[in-house]
Amino acid sequence: MERAINMSVVKLPSKNTAAAIIVVIALTAGIGVYSRRETLFAEKEKGESAPAGVIVKTEKIAADKTISDKIVQNMSIEAEKRVKLLPRVTGRLLSLSVKTGDSVRRGQQLGVLEHEQQDALILSTAAQAASARADSEKARAQMQNAKTNVERYRRLEKEGFSTQQQLDAMETEYASAAAAYSAARAKERQYAAESARVASAKDDYIIRAPMDGVVLDDYSLTAGAMISPSSPVLDIADLRRLKATLKVPEAKIFSVKPGMPVQLRFDALPGETFEGSVSRIDQYVDPETRTSSVEISLDNERQAGGRLRPGMFGDAAIIEREYRNAVTVPEGALHSGDGGSYLFVVKEGRAEMREVVAGVREGARVQITKGLAPGEEVVTFGGNSLTGGEEVFVQN
Repeated sequence: MERAINMSVVKLPSKNTAAAIIVVIALTAGIGVYSRRETLFAEKEKGESAPAGVIVKTEKIAADKTISDKIVQNMSIEAEKRVKLLPRVTGRLLSLSVKTGDSVRRGQQLGVLEHEQQDALILSTAAQAASARADSEKARAQMQNAKTNVERYRRLEKEGFSTQQQLDAMETEYASAAAAYSAARAKERQYAAESARVASAKDDYIIRAPMDGVVLDDYSLTAGAMISPSSPVLDIADLRRLKATLKVPEAKIFSVKPGMPVQLRFDALPGETFEGSVSRIDQYVDPETRTSSVEISLDNERQAGGRLRPGMFGDAAIIEREYRNAVTVPEGALHSGDGGSYLFVVKEGRAEMREVVAGVREGARVQITKGLAPGEEVVTFGGNSLTGGEEVFVQN
């Protein structure tokens, strides 16, 4: 009985032995999976050869670019001619015949202030001037009569029909009449001048356009509004010529000349470039900013078909020098090292490191002034992993 019991007892493996068995099984399964993965990839890529070397993108260089050395600044444009119309007198607005966006001509009547009192004053002074003219005519007639009497009494005195005393009395009367006429004439001129002044003052109640242009703002004024010489009525600008002012650093100011071309771009018109020119250079350097103001002029009608508006924001680039038929590369193709700038050129399937001299940068391209010739193939992507001499696979 005891012997039968001992035969039924099975000896279990130790814990370390069990763990080892599990590891062996896992490794075996992993090797099987990996082998199966390699088999699948091999089957999938059967008949296709993997490219050799480093995969890069390239660009064949041609000397066909125009690149410029520029002074670039942010700016906003304004009209060269712009004026805010202010009334000369205080009064109530009777009418305003234009509104924002309307075109106006020089001398055109744009608005009228109430002027009843001025009209009454004009009539009063005109009447006074007319009365003064009548008095002057009366005094002139009296003077002429007195002069005739003097001449007649002189003949009578010579012929013995009048005395010297009578002649002297006539001459005295003539002198008095002449003085009265002079006084009347002076008074006539005075009233005439006053009448003309009062009549011309009526223009103070008439608002006229000082130039051809467009109404930029009518300040939402309506008939009945009370306005004064400190209250703007209309904002008018001539939009045919526009200007922008740049702050050019002191170090660059002597390279800027009147007439130099300027390229202008505006945020509201992406992708479009407009041509202006330097019209004025300040002869003064601001001691705080160490800059000088440079004014740029732009023909809005010729360059932009009249689309540009005062206040538009963008950037202006003064072109100092322009290089035509320049050799350029994308900015990403150029690398910097201790010895200067370099790039990689593909020669017979391998990357060749080439030291170059970089010139003007414009946008995403850089001018190469030395070390690169037209027709060579430059690595534009993938060059960060190159050191020179590697086999490369071009995939453009």
